[in-house]
Amino acid sequence: MISNAIILTGGYLDTNQAKTAHGLIRGSDRFAIKAVIDPKSAPGDAGEVLDGKHRSIPVLSSLRDYFASGNADAKYCIIGVATKGGVIPASLRAELREALQGGLGLVNGLHEYISDIPELADLAKEKGLEIIDVRKPGKVKDLHFWTGRIAEVRSPKIAILGTDCALGKRTTTKILTDLMKREGYSAEMIYTGQTGWMQGASYGFIFDSTLNDFVSGELEHAVVSCYNDRKPDIIFIEGQSALCNPSGPAGAEWIVSAAASGVIVPHDPVRKQYKDYAF
Repeated sequence: MISNAIILTGGYLDTNQAKTAHGLIRGSDRFAIKAVIDPKSAPGDAGEVLDGKHRSIPVLSSLRDYFASGNADAKYCIIGVATKGGVIPASLRAELREALQGGLGLVNGLHEYISDIPELADLAKEKGLEIIDVRKPGKVKDLHFWTGRIAEVRSPKIAILGTDCALGKRTTTKILTDLMKREGYSAEMIYTGQTGWMQGASYGFIFDSTLNDFVSGELEHAVVSCYNDRKPDIIFIEGQSALCNPSGPAGAEWIVSAAASGVIVPHDPVRKQYKDYAF
């Protein structure tokens, strides 16, 4: 079932720091976005802020405005920004506490887990509200080593990799998957990041929260499970980080461990340096 949700973007809605929010605004099969809380871009429409397309998602200045709007029907409040180091700063903690006080469960894709913050975890438990820390790793006993079963997959597997970070790999993966479906093909997206899960992809894992020994196996397991369950005409695999940016290289696992049939490489020819670096 799709759950109603709102998104916190803390004044970063019009920047690439809010790419989780951007993905959810473009579309999700897991959450129906009812509002975005962003004091800088309010009032307005989130779609128009993102790419000029009206999507009937209001941008409000505060949670107080949302709760007073008369349309407060969300079940969850989602953190839609990437913070420095993936930590939850004091200002965001205050908003999360306010969301819990208002009866909203929390969805978090940052490296710091809300469930590890006693004041928030205790309040959620007191109110019977759910905390979903998307990046929290699974137990080792539930992880998979690579087996070679990827050879059984007959569907074409297209890896979406990139020359730098924050180039639109997930967005490209989602667009291609949706486009193939509109053209009458069965297509599946393998998510490898928290936003892909939030958008509703059924198969995947969180790459940067997975112990290195299990990355290849978890990738293979996601693709093989998808193929065995649905036999899609084509599988698109969301890439992570970058082929070239030395701060977070990724790509070999997608090409080799997932036995990619082909690769699409998003690139921004206007960029003069790697994201966040002066070279």
